[in-house]
Amino acid sequence: MIQNMNRPITTVLVLAVVLTFVCGCKSKNKNQESKDDDTEMARGSYGAEKNQVTVAPLERTVFNKQLVCNGKLEAQSRVTVQFAAQGTIAQIGVRDGQKVQKGQILASLDKEQPRRQLEQARLAYDKAEIQLADRLLNYGYTLSDTAKIPAEQKRLIYINTGFIDAQMALQNAERTYKECDLKAPFAGKVASLKGRVHEPAGQFCTLIDDSRYLVRFSILETEYKFVHTGQQVLVSPFINSEVVLKGTILSINPSVDQNGQIAVTAQVPGSDELIDGMNVRITVQNSVPDQLVVPKSAVVIRDNMEVLFRYVNGRSLWTYVNVVMSNTTQHVVEPNKERGADLNVGDLIITSGNLNLGDDAPVVIAE
Repeated sequence: MIQNMNRPITTVLVLAVVLTFVCGCKSKNKNQESKDDDTEMARGSYGAEKNQVTVAPLERTVFNKQLVCNGKLEAQSRVTVQFAAQGTIAQIGVRDGQKVQKGQILASLDKEQPRRQLEQARLAYDKAEIQLADRLLNYGYTLSDTAKIPAEQKRLIYINTGFIDAQMALQNAERTYKECDLKAPFAGKVASLKGRVHEPAGQFCTLIDDSRYLVRFSILETEYKFVHTGQQVLVSPFINSEVVLKGTILSINPSVDQNGQIAVTAQVPGSDELIDGMNVRITVQNSVPDQLVVPKSAVVIRDNMEVLFRYVNGRSLWTYVNVVMSNTTQHVVEPNKERGADLNVGDLIITSGNLNLGDDAPVVIAE
């Protein structure tokens, strides 16, 4: 009886185990199917990464061959300005770096004593003129008749009356009074101001003509044929390379110094960006026609050789080249025939995005 009761219980347990196994298998199959689907989707979305590049058509054009030198600016005109008269400085009207015009008063001396001397000289002149008029009357002449008086007689009359002495004294007094005002001899910029108020007159400042500068630089003996007078140069200060001024070569010293260099002088117009004695970079250019010119960024080094990449049907084509000439922004190139390279006008040259580029890599032109 007891055995018959245990059989149903055993049957139920077996069925439960079977159902659990079946459900587990179905769940496992569903999870596996889900993973397989994810793998297939990932495979479907994966593709070879394409490099973004910029391109430019290869052209034959004029290349600006450059010679880059270092030089120094020198004011074309500069003068030490000083008072011609003696006295004490009473007023200063300028400061270092100030621009002034020709004839502008830079400073003034104390004018009290020169003013009194000028008044005395005028009185003495007036007195001498009255004496001259009296003496001329003795000879039957007036001041308006001086052109009729014989030259020798006129000279004696002027000397005896003291008129000539008074005239010269007045002229000297007028000049001394004018020299109390120190004026700019030309338009320019004040530098090295030394004068001080209440100090004796002397050297006051340096005046620089900043309307033009001389640019002095040197070239090597082997570069002598590259430059000539009248040739245009580009001048840029070291402190700001964005400032570029056009100048002209004025002279070339026909002598080589002990260092194998030749002195060259150019002229450049003035600018607020330039100052006397400034160090500058000079670029001399010559135009070379009919050259294959590419940006410097187009040429990279691979296997210790110069290479550029051409864009062909969405892929990069490794091309060996030789760089023939260079300037600050461009190369002149030619195909490396020893490597079987070929270049043609109109080829699309990859100009950026090529630093880590390989041969026959998929590329896309950046918008």
